[in-house]
Amino acid sequence: MIELLFEYNIIEMLLVAVIAILSVFMTKTVVLKLYVSKTRDIDPYKNLSFMVFLSGMILSVCYLVFTIFDPLAATMQLLKAQNLSEFGIILEYLKYMLMFLVISYALSAAIIFITSSLFTVMTKNLDEYNEIAEGNVGVALLMVVLVLVISVFTQHPFLVFMETFIPFPDVPNILG
Repeated sequence: MIELLFEYNIIEMLLVAVIAILSVFMTKTVVLKLYVSKTRDIDPYKNLSFMVFLSGMILSVCYLVFTIFDPLAATMQLLKAQNLSEFGIILEYLKYMLMFLVISYALSAAIIFITSSLFTVMTKNLDEYNEIAEGNVGVALLMVVLVLVISVFTQHPFLVFMETFIPFPDVPNILG
């Protein structure tokens, strides 16, 4: 039993590392494409404002994606108690992990979109992406702070939402 627990923990650590790397890469790719399409900046990596903006977006997305690991750990514990084969446990775990990842990335994208829209409404005379392209670190920091604040405030409700997908066993109704 201890060896099996050790193996599952090693697998979980490797999966977490892979998810972290993929989250950073995917976020960087999406934010870079969005930014370049809005600004036509040739080399945004030389722009400190863009790097601040990109760093904040990566942190925000990874913060929300990190939320899935508690429900995944609970899912693994419940799956191990269901008399499935090792292969069946891993297959079911991967299914839940993929579902949690898709939901967390969708929520992260929605938060970034809503925050950008909110910032655009709040600052009607300001083109945020062009300001970032021109090196305005203040605008980049303000957008990052807005995204991070909304991510922090939505993290717990998101966790509760993700926990609704955990395959808890049916509980008999003894009250009637």
